[in-house]
Amino acid sequence: MDTEHYKPEDDYGELVQRSTYWVRALATTMGIWPGQYVSMRSHWYRRLYYFMLLMHWLNTFLQTEFFFRNLGNLGLVVQGLCSFVSITTTGIKVMRIHAYEAEIVQLWQTLQDATFIKKIRFLRKTDRGTIFQRIHKLLARQCKEVQLNLRFYTLVVGLVASNYSIIPACSNLYNQFQGNAFNRSFVYNTYYPFLEPIKRRSPLFELLFCSESLSGYTTWAGVVAFDGLYVAMVLYAASLMRLLRDLLHETANPGLTDAERAFFQRECILHHIRTIQLIEKINEIFSPVLLVQLFTSTSIICVIAFAASMHADEGDSQTMLMVLYLIAAIYQLFQFCWYGQRLQNEGTELPRSVYDAQWELCAQRFKSTQHVLLLYSQRQIEMRAWSFSAMSLETFSTIIRSAASYFTVLQTLAEE
Repeated sequence: MDTEHYKPEDDYGELVQRSTYWVRALATTMGIWPGQYVSMRSHWYRRLYYFMLLMHWLNTFLQTEFFFRNLGNLGLVVQGLCSFVSITTTGIKVMRIHAYEAEIVQLWQTLQDATFIKKIRFLRKTDRGTIFQRIHKLLARQCKEVQLNLRFYTLVVGLVASNYSIIPACSNLYNQFQGNAFNRSFVYNTYYPFLEPIKRRSPLFELLFCSESLSGYTTWAGVVAFDGLYVAMVLYAASLMRLLRDLLHETANPGLTDAERAFFQRECILHHIRTIQLIEKINEIFSPVLLVQLFTSTSIICVIAFAASMHADEGDSQTMLMVLYLIAAIYQLFQFCWYGQRLQNEGTELPRSVYDAQWELCAQRFKSTQHVLLLYSQRQIEMRAWSFSAMSLETFSTIIRSAASYFTVLQTLAEE
């Protein structure tokens, strides 16, 4: 049969690069973006990763020390717990991306080259121009959405992470210029073994302050890299499912012969199989960390809301930072669940598209194959937090309700 493959527009590669700029840039500064896409020498790039990881986990250890030494002070523990949990989860995310570098390279090449779409063979006698234009618009919308999402998400997370350093730095400078007697403030609540009596002396204080600020940067970069890659890949998988739904209507084109319909039906089935395999690979990389993220988001939202309520009457900068952190935490959770819901919706609508393809007008062999495809398309397609829960808006509402319940318990304990 006379067929033709889809060829992406000349600007598609540029669209992908531009839409995922922040993911690639921040992942590169952490040393976790695949080395074949980085111009730095491999041994220096590997050292960059280990250095960033060392600074990140060192700060986590120092915060752990602080918590164990201040378990009786509820206010101090609550204030530092959200940053501790966030930094710990980010460290897991960074190590996960680095461990699955080969798999991420495969996924990235699939996205960047539109590999799965180019594998579909289209019959020349169909209206290929309209179909190809529809595909390009679908991919362009996907890139635009990823770009807008990453810009906003990078800004919000960056504001939260930077304010942890900016607020104490400004406070220290102000009190120093005013000549006030004060204890210098660090970025996080940390405890330095052997250095505790002298940690606020210069130049040791400045070095420790910069090391904690670097940990804030690694948190920002790691969160945006992992979460942004999740958004890009899940939205691409949802676009592939959407394309499959559109192509299924072409299988019953009255201008095609029975053999041509069966041929295009087979192409749709192969595209469905490849897309399912892609989603399974995405789940393999992200699902264990998504489970950690659900527990992290529950604790962060609960603890930050409690901390903000404790200092609501003071109106200080710490309260403002807590509110900003709460917004970022809720948006982070919503983003994971929203794009998981988008993919789930495409999978739910697929059986209807299979059934609405006017199969009753086709040959008996086509009907039999369509029946098998209808049964296979009812398989649940979703992003999962391991085997615990699907990433959906229902999960989002459940987490918010759970966090609200724990918040009420904390308030009751504080009043007692």
